[in-house]
Amino acid sequence: MTLQFIIGGGETNHHEAVLEQASTWLETSGHEVFFLVPNYNKFEREMELLSGLKNKRNQVHFSTIHSQVYSFHRLAWYFLQRTGKLGKEQVNEAGALLLMRKVLSQVKEDLLLYRREIEQGGFVAQLLELYQEFQIGNVQLEDFLFTSSETGMTKAPRENDVQMKLRELQLIFSVYEQELMKRELEVSQPLSLLTQYLQELDNDSSTGESSLTNTLFIISGFSSFSAQEQSLVQVLMEKSNVCIDLLMDRPNDQTDPLDLFYEGKETYQLLKTSAQQRKIPVYFDKKAQILTEVAPGYHALASYWQKSQQQHELLNERIDDFVEIWQAQTPSEELRQIAVEIKRLVVNSKHTPTPLAYRDIQLLTLNPQVYYPLIPTIFKEMALPYYLDENKKMDQHPLVELVQGLFALPKYHYRLKDIFRFLRSELYIPSDWQLSEKNWQQGRNAFRRQLDLTENVALAHQFQGNAWIKEQDWQLIAYDFEAEQLEDTKRLTEETNQVRRAFRRDIVSFATRLNNAQTMTQGVTLFYEFLVDNGIEQQLIFWRNQEVERGNLEAARNHEQTWDALMTLLDQFVEIYGEETFELSLFEDMLTAGLANLEFGKIPTAIDQIQINPLDLARPLQSKITFAIGLDEGSFPRKVENKTLLSSDERTYLNSYLPPEQFIRDHHETTIRNEPFVAYSVFLSASQKVYLTYAKNQDEKQNIQASPYVRRLIQWCHVPEQRRDTLTLASPFTHHIGSYRGLVRQLNSIHRQVQEEKTMLPKPWRVLQEALLQSSYGPLAKKVLASQVKKNIPQPLTAVMAQDLYGQDLYTSVSRMETFYECEYKYFANYGLRLKEREIYGLNALVTGEFFHDVLDRFLHLVLQEGQQLTSLTENQKNDFVDRVLKEVFGLQQYHVLDASPRMQFIRYQLAKTIERVTWALHKQSDKTALHPQKTEVLFGQIGKNVGIPGLELSLNEQSTLYVRGKIDRIDTAEANDALWLSVIDYKSSSRQFDLTEAYFGLAMQLITYLDVALRDATQLLGIGEQQIKAAGAYYFHVHNPLIDPKETQEEERLKAFKYNGLFVDDQTAFELYDQSIEPSKHSVLFPLRKNKEEVITKSKKNDARFYTEEEIDWLRKHNEKNLVHGGQQILSGEVKLNPYYKVIDKKRACELCPFRSVCHFDVMLKENQYHRIEKLEKQEIMKRIGGEEDE
Repeated sequence: MTLQFIIGGGETNHHEAVLEQASTWLETSGHEVFFLVPNYNKFEREMELLSGLKNKRNQVHFSTIHSQVYSFHRLAWYFLQRTGKLGKEQVNEAGALLLMRKVLSQVKEDLLLYRREIEQGGFVAQLLELYQEFQIGNVQLEDFLFTSSETGMTKAPRENDVQMKLRELQLIFSVYEQELMKRELEVSQPLSLLTQYLQELDNDSSTGESSLTNTLFIISGFSSFSAQEQSLVQVLMEKSNVCIDLLMDRPNDQTDPLDLFYEGKETYQLLKTSAQQRKIPVYFDKKAQILTEVAPGYHALASYWQKSQQQHELLNERIDDFVEIWQAQTPSEELRQIAVEIKRLVVNSKHTPTPLAYRDIQLLTLNPQVYYPLIPTIFKEMALPYYLDENKKMDQHPLVELVQGLFALPKYHYRLKDIFRFLRSELYIPSDWQLSEKNWQQGRNAFRRQLDLTENVALAHQFQGNAWIKEQDWQLIAYDFEAEQLEDTKRLTEETNQVRRAFRRDIVSFATRLNNAQTMTQGVTLFYEFLVDNGIEQQLIFWRNQEVERGNLEAARNHEQTWDALMTLLDQFVEIYGEETFELSLFEDMLTAGLANLEFGKIPTAIDQIQINPLDLARPLQSKITFAIGLDEGSFPRKVENKTLLSSDERTYLNSYLPPEQFIRDHHETTIRNEPFVAYSVFLSASQKVYLTYAKNQDEKQNIQASPYVRRLIQWCHVPEQRRDTLTLASPFTHHIGSYRGLVRQLNSIHRQVQEEKTMLPKPWRVLQEALLQSSYGPLAKKVLASQVKKNIPQPLTAVMAQDLYGQDLYTSVSRMETFYECEYKYFANYGLRLKEREIYGLNALVTGEFFHDVLDRFLHLVLQEGQQLTSLTENQKNDFVDRVLKEVFGLQQYHVLDASPRMQFIRYQLAKTIERVTWALHKQSDKTALHPQKTEVLFGQIGKNVGIPGLELSLNEQSTLYVRGKIDRIDTAEANDALWLSVIDYKSSSRQFDLTEAYFGLAMQLITYLDVALRDATQLLGIGEQQIKAAGAYYFHVHNPLIDPKETQEEERLKAFKYNGLFVDDQTAFELYDQSIEPSKHSVLFPLRKNKEEVITKSKKNDARFYTEEEIDWLRKHNEKNLVHGGQQILSGEVKLNPYYKVIDKKRACELCPFRSVCHFDVMLKENQYHRIEKLEKQEIMKRIGGEEDE
């Protein structure tokens, strides 16, 4: 039949030329036109062409029967479906993955190069992608079998490698095609089928088939064709009339690869030569007319860019009326200012003859990963409608998460993270909670609440693995170590076991059945029944209906698509694997991989929206306004990486042996060569104005330069680069203000700047603020702007509220009061609001400490109960007592966690070894000191249901009293000079030193409080009469199993690791009691003392700060009580300060391990948030201060 070309550069009106060609053809009765356009913009082009053709023919009612717009694939479907020649059933993408995986397992042993690649992620997809390339390129498997003998050449080693690779590919693909034939499937190749069909079509209408004699095919929007498309076009030239619209200035016999229109000209020559060889008449080229309704700079830019490919020269004409170049600070600021500019353009055009619609504006980018996540938030803030042409993968859909989590459960033996990954999908709602569609959310919320509780319990008790499989219910034991009593867990036990039983019934049993499946079909059936029987399909329907009610049709459609994709994948699995032996690992891999690679389909929109498109698909006159964003030096021209299985050299090698009608493209080379043409298309993509923008800074990248193409316009076309900075007080309003919603954020920023610069809010901003507050966004603005004056300062509680939280009298412990002095807000959060961190499985410091206290208390009690003294115990007796106590304590419910796992059993072993070492130390210490244990675990005040000695009862005011409770780990006594010397010992599982500065500021009150209580109640405690009681000190005993240098085997050296640390009495009598075994000129291994040559026990100068006179100890006791009273008064007053301490000398901070940072939001960068700084004070200074308190 005929062939004709429409040619012209980007400055010509191809659209009008195409419409003119179609309109002229349709004037003859019986003629029809098919427009063939690229698939990626088929909907957009269809709207343009059909509406343009309607206007061209001046018809009110326009029929599209004789003029239709198709992509190549849709054209194939049109003809083949109508004639019933669509061929066999098509294998979809997921099915192809399944089948190729099966093929690879069959040919694995015959492969050398690719054997190790089979298990690599993505290899199957790469194979299918290459197979598709071969199909599109008309390359058949037999074409791989050429040899050097055919060419008369000797193969180089490099050629041998390529030949080996091609032979293995030929093997894989041939087996793949055999498997397709077995199942009567085929890979979708509609273009080949259409080409074959048209070749057999006789133009003589007497045959009964429709002739294409009166049909015109207008092909537009292409600069090159694949081998399949090329073959189809050649057949169309033979059977019908073809008009090809190419973007090129003029045809050349010789095409230069550096020519801007290289691809178009190459296509022109190839098709024209083919037509001439086939004796097809080639009409004269039709040249598109020069555009008239474009900006003045449009033609100048088009001409310059074409010439600049050969040489650079200054452009004399001005094009800044058509092109603007922006440099923004960040991608988000770039988009914000673009949104404002769009708003300005649309508003300003309303009073012009041709107002702008949003659909007349487009955004182009090559960096979707940077800009696409930002667009929804920014455009919503500016109230801009938009259509984002982005295909999202299904891998984040809850159904995919559920499937992946389901298979991970038995695979990793029911790990906690897998269990809750599965349950948190909320697609599986056990039948115990399932309700009707009307009340389904109620059931979901109830299940969600119990699931939260179950997760907390599972984490706290490490319930995973067999704990979820076995039939026995969980037995929950919760012990309050502070109140020293078991908590009531009956209801919690029942609720969490209800979840566990449902999981075991539905999930564990399914995993067992699936693992016992005999065939793939049986496995798929079991899986499908699981989804339906457990309400997962129904839950998706509920979700879909909910989204429909909300008006989120795309989200509703995504739920449908995901379910349909899963069902199709299961059908393909049965089709391909059928009655083969079931392999769980294969079923899992194929199911999860198949779903993860699928994408949601999108429906093009016809409503008025800004179009957001890939930049590399731009075409001239695509819109009236274009914003090409992200045009920096690293993005454009693109840096292309070849990620296919064939390198550029291998593609060239293969193409050299193939005939002209067969070829595979080198996308790497083509992309690099075509980048100037892409830039040309972007620059001319708008008829009125083009904005070229980029961000100077992006994440960690700083001072990014503009694209070389953009810099060329700046240098040679005198287009100024505008710096679009972030909002400041001096910024022009037109760059930033676009909507009331955006103004809320901007005013907030301006107020912050005003505060920093200590100036007044400028009048224009005050006017804008007043307008904002009067708008519908006024309430939101008030809340946001309030943050400028709001300080991060806790509001005080009322006296009534404080009494509701704490009671009229304050019952507290020493450690709680230390928390108050660490940070008042921490005390409020912990003991007022009773906030708690989620309990995590394992031993924390509290449990470990209580264990040591419990064991040592029972050990010393047992010694006294047996009528023994530590000094009189033999090593065997001591060990026997330790064994008896450990057996008793390990049997207590609160320590059941130590039997929960092999790891915990090892910790139990270590704890036992620690106790053995500590009791050894106690035993040895008792031989050296006159102070011996008299009481252990002495309770004062009330802890839970246990009531001890009175302890400290301090008046806070006329109505309130402070009751301090606690437990003294041990009281040692010794008699000397008609007095009973008393000391208190506090066990610590970590090394601790008494710090007088901390004691003065209320951070370390424990030792002094315990000593105070022991001295106050000594008569009741020890059952003594009028005997004088003297303080021998208060000190820490480190409970640990120290690492000892093997060389230090002497007992004295080993005992040093258990040396007491605390406050000691500066009295020679007490020195004699502390350690009675010190040898002359040596130091004590128990206390910070030494005996000189004159055999006088003394304290060293460096330890002077640890020793206190009796008077000084009284001062410390009084000051400590004063701290307790002051803290209690502050707590009950309701005043709450955010004042964490900061100890300057060793940089200790209250915030280091505080769990409430996310609640208080303490930020030292805020003026109102400052640490309570604690400077180091010398002993003399502190004694002077607290001694002065006694004089007041």
